[in-house]
Amino acid sequence: MRSLTFLLVVFFALSLSVKAENGELKGTVYASDGSVIPGAHVSLNDKSVVISNASGKYSFTQLPAGTYSLKATFIGFQPLVKQVQLTSNQSLTLDLSLEELATELSQVVVTGESEASQLKQSVAAVALLDAKPFYNRSVNTPDLLNTISGVQVRQSGGVGNSTDISIQGLSGRQVKLFVDGIPMEFLLPVEELGVGASLNMFPVNLMERMEVYKGAVPVTLGADALGGAINIITIKNFKDYVEGSFEHSSFNTFRTTFSTRKLFQSGLTVGLSAFYTSSDNNYRIDDVKVVNEFGNPETISTNKFHDRFRSYLVKGELGLVNQVWADKAILSFSYGDLYDEIQHNFEMRQPYGQAVNTAATYNTAFQYEKYDLAEKLDVNFYLGHSRIETAFVDTTRNIYNWRGEIIGQKTSGGEITTSQNNLNYKGDNYTGRVGINYHLSPNSKLILNTVISDFKRTGSDPVAAEFYGEDYFKEPVHIKKIVAGLGLEQEFLSGKITSHTGLKAYQYNSEGFIVENGESNTIQQNRFQPGVSQAFKWQVNEGLLAKASYEYATRMPDRIETLGDFSSAINANPGLKPETSHNINAGGLYKLSKWTLELNGFYRNVNDIIILQAVPPPVLSKHENLLKTRIMGVEGEVQFKPYKWVSVRANATYQDLRNRSNKENAGVSSDRYFGVRLPNRPYFFGNGELQLQQEDILRSGDQLQFWWSASYVEGFFRYWEIDGRREDKLTIPTQWLHHSGISYTTWNERFTLTLESQNIFNNKAYDNFRVQKPGRSWHVKLRFFLSKT
Repeated sequence: MRSLTFLLVVFFALSLSVKAENGELKGTVYASDGSVIPGAHVSLNDKSVVISNASGKYSFTQLPAGTYSLKATFIGFQPLVKQVQLTSNQSLTLDLSLEELATELSQVVVTGESEASQLKQSVAAVALLDAKPFYNRSVNTPDLLNTISGVQVRQSGGVGNSTDISIQGLSGRQVKLFVDGIPMEFLLPVEELGVGASLNMFPVNLMERMEVYKGAVPVTLGADALGGAINIITIKNFKDYVEGSFEHSSFNTFRTTFSTRKLFQSGLTVGLSAFYTSSDNNYRIDDVKVVNEFGNPETISTNKFHDRFRSYLVKGELGLVNQVWADKAILSFSYGDLYDEIQHNFEMRQPYGQAVNTAATYNTAFQYEKYDLAEKLDVNFYLGHSRIETAFVDTTRNIYNWRGEIIGQKTSGGEITTSQNNLNYKGDNYTGRVGINYHLSPNSKLILNTVISDFKRTGSDPVAAEFYGEDYFKEPVHIKKIVAGLGLEQEFLSGKITSHTGLKAYQYNSEGFIVENGESNTIQQNRFQPGVSQAFKWQVNEGLLAKASYEYATRMPDRIETLGDFSSAINANPGLKPETSHNINAGGLYKLSKWTLELNGFYRNVNDIIILQAVPPPVLSKHENLLKTRIMGVEGEVQFKPYKWVSVRANATYQDLRNRSNKENAGVSSDRYFGVRLPNRPYFFGNGELQLQQEDILRSGDQLQFWWSASYVEGFFRYWEIDGRREDKLTIPTQWLHHSGISYTTWNERFTLTLESQNIFNNKAYDNFRVQKPGRSWHVKLRFFLSKT
């Protein structure tokens, strides 16, 4: 409490230290065709610099009377310089119109690059991945995330299968996912069906970029993220266009995307986007055991037979942009559907032949943004409702082998659970977010962000009710969460040093039930947790940038950990404490004309990690606060572009995760595991890519691209490394995977044909607990993009 009081005093002391001035200069940056330009650099006397927002608006406040040199620059446009005379107490509006250079880039490409560059140069420790270069490729969202330094995506199988994301050693529920700043769990069934299925409902072609926050998570993202955050930014190009793609690849996999938008002169905008993904995932797996005709176990290779995945989503938008009262006011609607067959257990030891998960999502949202709503005040607002309907069906007693043959029947229970299940859940979530920026001066601003969510879920399972004698799923689950953040951002030494101080508060209220001795009892809990962060950026010179941050991070227990999931035989635990971590990040970025070098170090001291204490049914498993962990590591990336037509990129990450728990708190039999590296976690991995690109090959305006990429993971132990003889230990072997592709674009970037092969050498690929991933696959993709010129 003392630290919170001290930081509040610092906030107001710094705010009051800013000298009050009274002049104002504002306006909008336009292109010559009348479209706004977000991300333009606008400077006064080549000193104070602001960036135009998503609606192209800029503003300088508290200026003394005098003459100023106003300069606006943007990639692909000629610089514009104007002399401005400002009198005392004057509020002057001056719009700026930039002329395109002869070698004009399309607005879609330029805007994304500028926004990415702006965020990269900010105080946040963030890795950015522009999705546009991957529109022509055959990659899904987890594949794309896995190419970022410090990020490890582990997928237990093929398309839509179980996925775990790690950022600098912290993984699973400790990493939070967002879509345009809204927690993904409010939009899709992340907790019910997992990250893998949900991420596949966001195809790469409908994204603008990915933002991976590795240090202090900014207050603008309202969630309790312990190990970092991933924010998926969807396409918001307010310009007439039509885009679509169709892809077919191995294992009977199809991907189709479509998006279009129309902008009228009145500012009315209408948009529609849709995608469809399906895969049989019937790739070949090795070293699985069946019983032969002589009753003896036999190791064989065979194809997966019950692993089909299908999902689609349709989204419509209607709204107004560039209005006097709103920069953007958008109403959106979406519907998504998912079907996911379950092939095996988490260690790939038992095949299943009929168990499935399904889901449907309905989302309605309203978004409002206004730059300079009042003097020095920017506001953004979000209000949304989502309904998530899921079903888990496990009613057969058949026993399958890896050939898909029925070899027997159980006397009771289903393939996965002891009760059999035909479980249906309905969950409603209401979400509100308010973001406010108040510009104290040209060099400082206050940031306030608050997210409020209200979730209620009910269900039914008549099949399980017959087994237990009661339908526990009818018991409602109700959760309210408030995440609030207050930040102060300031620039010093003419913008060379930037400081961001953040205060966070998490409020969590829940009501559910716990099953004990065959009876259901209502439980309630009310928790509050504070958080704090401090980040610095130092622009040493034009080519060298240094950053450092500290965060006391918190993750509140989620609804499955706290309130249980009876379909998975997991009991509630209302006594769970929040996970907390002291996170330190430091690094630098060095840019030359042809080289870009980035190096970062990180330290994590994590307490009260929530672990599932799994026990065989019919006893219910339960989540417990068990582990303490110390994580240290380093990551680096180098990019080299010697010529316009060739680029090389490579990154590597080393992380050391050590158990710091004693036996009383870790659920182990002795202290011999103290200081030992955590099992089943990669500790050294990396990625690399070579890309060649040449224009005007066969005709003017066409483009030929070739790329070769590789990923590496050093082998690691599946269980504690100090147990047993080294030669007998179960491991995940060292893996080198290579991918290659070629694409040809013609008719002024309107049509693209792509041929690609992933895992081109058909190497063995494994992941969590040595679950086998697909071998070599072939892909063909056709994409078109038509835009108003």
